[in-house]
Amino acid sequence: MGLAVMCWLKSVAGNQACSQIPTPGCFYGSLTQPYYPPNAVCNDYMIPVDIEYTNVAFNATRWGDDYGLNNFLDVLTTRAGVDNSPPVGPASPSTQTATVNIAATFCTPKNKNGKEKTVILATHGVGPARAHWNAPVQPGQYNFVQYAISQGYSVFFYDRLGTGASDKVSGFDNSIFKAISVLQSISKLVRNGLYTGSLGKPKKIAVIGFSFGSYATHGAIAMDPSIADAVILTAIGFNMTGINVNGLLRSFVPRVASLQNSALYGDRDPGYVTWVDKYAQIWNYFKYPNYDPVIADYAEAAKQPFAITEFLSLLSGPTDASAFKGPVLAITGEYDYIFCDGYCPGLLEEPGRTYYKNAKYVPYIHPGASHQLFLHYNATGAFQVITNFLSDNGL
Repeated sequence: MGLAVMCWLKSVAGNQACSQIPTPGCFYGSLTQPYYPPNAVCNDYMIPVDIEYTNVAFNATRWGDDYGLNNFLDVLTTRAGVDNSPPVGPASPSTQTATVNIAATFCTPKNKNGKEKTVILATHGVGPARAHWNAPVQPGQYNFVQYAISQGYSVFFYDRLGTGASDKVSGFDNSIFKAISVLQSISKLVRNGLYTGSLGKPKKIAVIGFSFGSYATHGAIAMDPSIADAVILTAIGFNMTGINVNGLLRSFVPRVASLQNSALYGDRDPGYVTWVDKYAQIWNYFKYPNYDPVIADYAEAAKQPFAITEFLSLLSGPTDASAFKGPVLAITGEYDYIFCDGYCPGLLEEPGRTYYKNAKYVPYIHPGASHQLFLHYNATGAFQVITNFLSDNGL
């Protein structure tokens, strides 16, 4: 682990949630954040969120160790044409309801310019939890919240269900549909001025996602376009030419998260998995030499497990977002390995433009970056593209 990351870990050792667990990443399980932008007023919340979602059943044998997981992945990635039953499918009842507790942070600028009434509502993906948007390492270069605040915007960002300080549910049951419903409910709460500190009701909401969070954001908009006035999809790809599911499962080299690190992930069942080491993350998320190895160390220290059923249901959400008529930005790294199979030019226009045929759809490929475009050297360039997009569209 790089010296800078070790120094940073030492600097947050006073965080009450971490003081008894000297393990990298332990503070990501707490409600408080390890860093707050100095140009913002921030409040942390634990929010009871009512959700209604399409139920998904995990039909394969549930494993309890890495041997069982490896056998599942072996069968799952067998070549096409072999008659294997789908591991997930419809469940009974088809629709379920629940109330879950979601950890969130709301930040608004100390110095206001009128844009603070636009709230950027952020849903992270697989990797760091809500700190994806609020990186504590070299924040002037890698912290999106701090950058957005400097441009006048307010930001609401939260831990997805099963990550960070939010409620944990079984990794065999968590799915894209739960993530969609959580975002829809949170957007309505924020729209009504709840959990926004002294700001009150915002004038506009721009939803932004990263990776899995972008798919959840897209699904939420497809189902209910009224939840937002603008959409930003980062690290996204809809073109199946670039999505090599078997290849991703092999390059992640998944392991049962609670067995990999019981101090961090012992509160999750074996349905939560994570990649085997930092080099597996680098393979899928970073593009050499366009990143700092110290930042890759940070990303590994901050990683959160993902539910296997989230992965398996990722492409099952709704796609037709033609009812949304506002501006949409799809921004992906040039060398995105996860959704473009390593090279994005030619893949971002369609079918995204068709899905958003009645919106102002703007595809943008960020040069030199892979999937984790917010942690490459030119991250602030991506931040600028996003805030310029909002400003150019009256937000």
